[in-house]
Amino acid sequence: IELAKAALEGFNITYKDLNEQQQQEVDRRIELEAAIATEEAGLEQEKLAFIEKEKALQQMQHAYNEMLDKVRNKENEKNLGSQRLMHLKERKANLDEFLQTAEGQMKGLEESITFTGTQIQDEEVKLAELEDKLQDLKDGVEDKRRIFDDKRSSIDVLRKENQAIQRNQFEAEKKVAIADTSIQNLQRTIAQVQEEKSQRQTQLKQLEAEQKEKEEELELKKADLKQLQEQHEFTKEQILQTQNMMEGLRNSLAEENRKLDAKRNEHDLLKSLVDSMEGYPESVKFLHNNKGWNHTAPLLSDIIYVKEQYRAAVENVLEPYLNYYVVNNLQEGLQAVHLLDEHKKGKANFFLLDKFETAAPAHQPEGTIPALDVVEIDAQYANLAANLLGNVFIAEDEAAMHHSNGAVVLEKTGKYVKGKYSLTGGSVGLFEGKKIGRAKNLEKLQEEIAAQHEVVNKLKAEIQSRHNEVIAFNEQLKENAIRQTQQDINNLTNLVFSTQNKKENLQHLEVTSTARVEELSMQLENNHEAIAYTRTELDKFNFQLDELADKLQLIEMDYATAEQEYNFATVTFNDSNLLFAKQQSKLVSLKQELEFKSKQLSDLTVQVQNSATQLKDAAENIELTTAGLQELETLLVTMLQNKDADEKKLNEADQLYYNLRNVLTEKESELRHKQKSKEGIDHLLNEIKDKLTDLKLQLAGMKERLSVEFRVDLDEIIDEPRTGDTPLEELKEKNERMKKRLENMGEVNPTAIEAYTEMKKRYEFILEQKNDLVTAKDSLMQTIQEVEATANQQFLDTFNKVRENFQKVFKALFTDEDTADMVLVDPENLAETGIDIVAKPKGKRPSSIGQLSGGEKTLTATALLFAIYLIKPAPFCILDEVDAPLDDANVGKFTNMIKQFSENSQFIIVTHNKQTMSAVDVIYGVTMQEAGVSKLVPVDFRSLN
Repeated sequence: IELAKAALEGFNITYKDLNEQQQQEVDRRIELEAAIATEEAGLEQEKLAFIEKEKALQQMQHAYNEMLDKVRNKENEKNLGSQRLMHLKERKANLDEFLQTAEGQMKGLEESITFTGTQIQDEEVKLAELEDKLQDLKDGVEDKRRIFDDKRSSIDVLRKENQAIQRNQFEAEKKVAIADTSIQNLQRTIAQVQEEKSQRQTQLKQLEAEQKEKEEELELKKADLKQLQEQHEFTKEQILQTQNMMEGLRNSLAEENRKLDAKRNEHDLLKSLVDSMEGYPESVKFLHNNKGWNHTAPLLSDIIYVKEQYRAAVENVLEPYLNYYVVNNLQEGLQAVHLLDEHKKGKANFFLLDKFETAAPAHQPEGTIPALDVVEIDAQYANLAANLLGNVFIAEDEAAMHHSNGAVVLEKTGKYVKGKYSLTGGSVGLFEGKKIGRAKNLEKLQEEIAAQHEVVNKLKAEIQSRHNEVIAFNEQLKENAIRQTQQDINNLTNLVFSTQNKKENLQHLEVTSTARVEELSMQLENNHEAIAYTRTELDKFNFQLDELADKLQLIEMDYATAEQEYNFATVTFNDSNLLFAKQQSKLVSLKQELEFKSKQLSDLTVQVQNSATQLKDAAENIELTTAGLQELETLLVTMLQNKDADEKKLNEADQLYYNLRNVLTEKESELRHKQKSKEGIDHLLNEIKDKLTDLKLQLAGMKERLSVEFRVDLDEIIDEPRTGDTPLEELKEKNERMKKRLENMGEVNPTAIEAYTEMKKRYEFILEQKNDLVTAKDSLMQTIQEVEATANQQFLDTFNKVRENFQKVFKALFTDEDTADMVLVDPENLAETGIDIVAKPKGKRPSSIGQLSGGEKTLTATALLFAIYLIKPAPFCILDEVDAPLDDANVGKFTNMIKQFSENSQFIIVTHNKQTMSAVDVIYGVTMQEAGVSKLVPVDFRSLN
């Protein structure tokens, strides 16, 4: 407490200083806000004037630019005239030079034509001599070729005969070689098979001894396995019986837990309804929470408890009175009425207990039970219940209604209520009977929950006991020993079968090898007999080849001599033919040269005549161009003088504009500086508020600590003086030392064992719940993954279909050479990826959709719209002026596409385009014949077809 008083000494001073500083900064901020508002208003006015001057300057610049364009146009005209004059002079000089040189060229061409004619005559004589010589050589070549062909035919016959004998010889040699190889292989195979037979005899003896040993060991293992299995089956039977008992107990526990949860939920819901007074008027709720009267007085619905099967019936009778407060006397009722009137909270009803007397017993109709028999109520309210329900009886069926004798008869489920002169009834609502006896029901539910909790705990203890028995039985199981023995038996059985199979295989191989040796011996004898004839044929073919070789050598010598003579005659003929062809080419060339020179002479004559005419025209154009240039120079000088004067005025106005803009910039800079100052003040104010908040939090923390740890109210000691002058730091050190001493002492908890037992049960319950939650979570995550996978797959399928439709519709609206595409921004994350639209009309390479023209954007958007539409066509489509940015050609493509899609959907188009109107089936025009009165004019084009 002394430490708290010492810490509070500086709080008041700091708090006061911070409040004063906050007030000063608030005043400064208000002054700055006023100055900023004034300057902003003045600056706005100056900006308006500046804008007007800027517009005037723009007009002057526009006029000056127009004059400058005119001057430049005149300068261009002058430059073009000068260049044209220069070009005319150059053309005149070129024409004079051409006429002078053309005369000499014409004389040279005439002389060349005469010389070429003489050359042609001489070459024609030489060509005739060469043609006669070539014919003689051709006849000689034909004679030599006939001789050569005869020699070649005879040698070809001998060569074919030699080749046939060589083929027969080769086939015979091949057969002999194959037969020799086969004989050697057969001999080698017979020796190998006989060696393998001796080895198999040894292996068979070893396998028989090994098989007998393994069979004896197998019998011993089977006896051990039978004994283990009998013991294991007995233990499994015990475990199965115990597990069946546990399963029954678990089912009972689940059922009892569900009942316990249901009762808890019902208790929580009913308690919530009771606490919030759900279903009661505002006036009743107000009186329940107001302490200005006997607010603990109960409502009629809270003091009556009705058996569940009769609640709806009794509630139907008491419905008008359930909201009545039950007070002791008239004074309490008036006190509540005055409170309602004072606070304007409406009206309430009251039963006055002191006014109720003992009610006389009523006549009970046959087949009924009194309503008071199914109702539980405290003794102090017995007279009230008797007066309300004394004449009320509950019937099982409708027979009791006919003899009620003035009593109120209820059907037990609440289906009807029969009064003396009235009958009320019908269907029973789902929530009927839920309002009466809420408080009593709440108490009974608490008792039922406690009893149910004991049942659940007993079942859990029984399940744990059976679980321990199962664990003990599991330890007695011989599964590992049985599994190991079975594995040993399987291994031994496999070894026995393997040995038997090896024996059978070896015996089979022995029989097979014997048959194989006999078969190979027969093949060897057959091969020797078959190859004897082939060897004789081979010797015969070798002798025939030697004889043909001598004949072929003599004939080939005669063939070579004839071939040389034929080749020499052919070479001589080819040389003469080449000279003849060269002479023909030379003569043709001379004739072409004569024809070219003649044509060149006639063309030169025509050019000389045309040049003389052009020279005369050029002289006239030079005189006209010179006069036009003089007029342009005079006009250009005048325009340049005017331009200099206007440029001077424009520069002066431009300088004035920039000076004014600099002044505005300086004022804006000053205004921004003041706004920054204001922001700094706001930041400082926020810091001061934070410090004040920290002080309040420290004070609240100190108050809470004193109240919790020491049960001292800070408000009671805040004004008390300190009992000493010990400094704050020393008090803190002393306080810390005392805390450490208390911590070192520790605490004694006599209920630790009971708390541990309770926490252990709670832990086991929470662990079971946690396992259920983990299982549910895994199942939920798997479901989420399946949903995401399905959604991603459906999105990808739909995206691919839309992408394909988009490319087709885009080419239909543009051309086949135009391209478009849809690209996923993040293909790895389909749930959040964006989609880029790529459109590239022919001749353009835009980097984004924004660089397309208005019509191209519209067509691209239309293509995307109909690509999505084609996935699932809608019965109706409304298009509002989609064709507005399109030209006539694209409007035609758009209307053709609409006609194609209108087979599946009805399109409603708002348009101002005549071409679109002409393509529709029905048109509705909106007109206004009278002011403010619209009218529809329909035209059905289908009737015109």
